[in-house]
Amino acid sequence: AGGRRLLSGDIEMLHAVASLAARRIDAVRLEQERGQQRLREHDINRLATEAELRALRAQVNPHFLFNALNTVGYLIQTSPTRAHLTLMKLSAILRGVLRSSSNTVRLGDELDLVYAYLDIERARFEERLDVEVVVDDALRAIQVPPFLIQPLVENAIKHGIAPSRDGGRIAVSALVHGDALVISVRNTGSRTNDAAIAVGRREGLGLANLEARLFQQYGPLARMSVTGTPVETIASLIMPLPERDLLIEKDT
Repeated sequence: AGGRRLLSGDIEMLHAVASLAARRIDAVRLEQERGQQRLREHDINRLATEAELRALRAQVNPHFLFNALNTVGYLIQTSPTRAHLTLMKLSAILRGVLRSSSNTVRLGDELDLVYAYLDIERARFEERLDVEVVVDDALRAIQVPPFLIQPLVENAIKHGIAPSRDGGRIAVSALVHGDALVISVRNTGSRTNDAAIAVGRREGLGLANLEARLFQQYGPLARMSVTGTPVETIASLIMPLPERDLLIEKDT
């Protein structure tokens, strides 16, 4: 009342505004639906990754147990007393392994597992096996995937120390380089070459499983390398540091 009639231009303008507003509302709704779809896909991928990690880890535990029991079986024939002590160490290791269900553990806990495993192997190889571990105490709190180092040590024992009449030395080290954690296992046992390394990585369960777990956890940001030199074989893992560990003094 008291106003004026809308002219045709006014009506056209209002129709244009309404149409523009409708398109914007549709665009916002579509973007929301796409965002929700991306979240659903992310959750599905995360659950699939976690399931695959659990499956891969489930393969590692029996593999480790099989090799450790072989050692105990050998000692039963040669030294029943040492076999009993070794079996007690193995029981302690398995309690820790089976109790842990996390996707990551402290590097220090992983090293403790390696120490225990090497204690079992030293009972088998005696003076043929020399061990050196060089890891700064400040790095022990870094979170890493479980059973990360033990497969590398086990591989060094199987392919480096065991075939060598004189045995050799296994050296485990870890350092921070830039934004990456570098873990290396060296052995001075039997010599190898690129062809043998390639076959081992392709056919062996331990290293293939380890590579698969690294990829599932870190994608292309992590990698594993195995190289042979005239004096030793070196297996290395390079992976990104968790953000909370980036403040650790970095190796230059």
